[in-house]
Amino acid sequence: MKLTPFAKIFITLIILGVVGYVLYVKGDGINQWVNQGTPKPTAPAGDKTATGPASGVSKDDFAAIGAAREAGRQGVTGIAKAQVGAGKLGRKLRVGINTWAGHAPGIVANGGLTGGDKSSIYLSKYNLEVEFTLLEDPQAKLAAFLKGDIDIMWDTVDSWAREASALAENGKGGKAIIQQDWSRGGDGIVALASIKSIEDLKGKKIATTRFTPSHWLLLYLLSQSGLAPADKAEIEKNLVFTAEASLAAAAFKSKNVDAAVTWEPDLSGSVKARGDEAAILVSTTAATNVIADVLVAQNELVEKYPETVTAFVHGWFDGIDAIGKDPASAYNIVGKALKLPEEDVSGMLSGMKLTSFADNALFFGLDGNRAQFEALFNAAFIVWRKQGVISKAVDAKNCVDTRFVAALAEHYPGQKVVETFKFDPKKVDPAKERAIINKQLTIYFTTGSDQIMAGSNFVLDSLGETMTAFGNTLLRIEGNTDNTGSRTANRSLSQKRADAVKDYLIQNHKIDPKRFQTIGNGPDNPVAPNATESGRQQNRRTDIKVILNVQ
Repeated sequence: MKLTPFAKIFITLIILGVVGYVLYVKGDGINQWVNQGTPKPTAPAGDKTATGPASGVSKDDFAAIGAAREAGRQGVTGIAKAQVGAGKLGRKLRVGINTWAGHAPGIVANGGLTGGDKSSIYLSKYNLEVEFTLLEDPQAKLAAFLKGDIDIMWDTVDSWAREASALAENGKGGKAIIQQDWSRGGDGIVALASIKSIEDLKGKKIATTRFTPSHWLLLYLLSQSGLAPADKAEIEKNLVFTAEASLAAAAFKSKNVDAAVTWEPDLSGSVKARGDEAAILVSTTAATNVIADVLVAQNELVEKYPETVTAFVHGWFDGIDAIGKDPASAYNIVGKALKLPEEDVSGMLSGMKLTSFADNALFFGLDGNRAQFEALFNAAFIVWRKQGVISKAVDAKNCVDTRFVAALAEHYPGQKVVETFKFDPKKVDPAKERAIINKQLTIYFTTGSDQIMAGSNFVLDSLGETMTAFGNTLLRIEGNTDNTGSRTANRSLSQKRADAVKDYLIQNHKIDPKRFQTIGNGPDNPVAPNATESGRQQNRRTDIKVILNVQ
């Protein structure tokens, strides 16, 4: 859901002047100004799934959006080939995209937007004619899909949950057929350099664009933080909503907000505009498995013309291979198609991970692991329902068709999910490290033992999901005790308990062991006096820090 760079520049130049003038005249009226024309979210009439006016989003709403990413590194064997049936479309396949390099595999496979080149992958290998149409505005894209002017449309999973509801309201529907990419740095929060963690956003003025991937990312990060529910609710209440993500960045550049949630190139541009006083607080470089792009096909297309859809998906995977083999040629094709400089195409692609067959198999749960698509979609449905914009209930299982990826299993035997993260906790410089999330967890152990009690499994599983979603981070686990008993025994016990938490996450969530630091503080790091039972209880805790991996 991204504007062209040219549109962003044009809008930014205009808005910087307008923002400055309005704030000069209106003072603190920025909230009112940017919200003009944006309806306050309320529960749709007659919708039993809605919760009324926008309500606070909790961590439970995002429960289980992570899945065992590490499992994919062992290969995705054992996937049964799906039978898709017969049926070929007798005309060009019409695909609506925007100016975003995540569409590069399809453009490369097609030799451009309009196709027709007999040497292209789609024509030469699959006898498939494809026409890509640029539809930058999400509303225009959805309208074209609703009308039937396009057969397939671009989307993010979080947005698809909302748009699927809108389609259902009109008696229409669609199916996600392929994951295009994971955002890996393309989306994030730019903030004042003094803001070091999500918890530091308390009391700050934050700009974002309502109901977009930026809004979704912010709500997710707040839900994972150590902020109290009241503090999270206050942040949500005081958000500054802008019409476009570029305008959120413009508000930050104009020094009218303390932070902004946006995407590239505005993310980096905002830092550059404010120099040393600004920094990227967190991006999808760390929160690696939170924003995913997908392609959604018309129900009629998947039902009547499954051979065409399978060929389209197969050619898309071929496009990924072609980009890997000859990046320069691919950048040239995509740059011409999207009217972007080749360096912009390369820059965009560096902020995402194009998802291969193996990634798709893991994403859709074809290898037996929990489907990340379903978890993301259903979490987004809950979040947008709480925000009051879901008009009709939809479920992930009815909004996806995994047959077309599964039908290609025999072509990718044993293919593995490839990640490039490098972890070495020993190389983390304590003076330079930055914990983007800080919180305390209550984990119960058998008295005098490092055996985790069953009642703590829910907390630990939630932590495991967090570590999966933040795939490029380190986790520091610090065990703490009160001062009852000897200091030496307490330090030893607290270290064993921290290690027990680590071992649980490795065993049950397949987290890379190199992503952990465990410390046993014993009684040396109290947060309350040990003179009372209440104080001692506060000191018997586990401190969790999610630390950016800068290697």
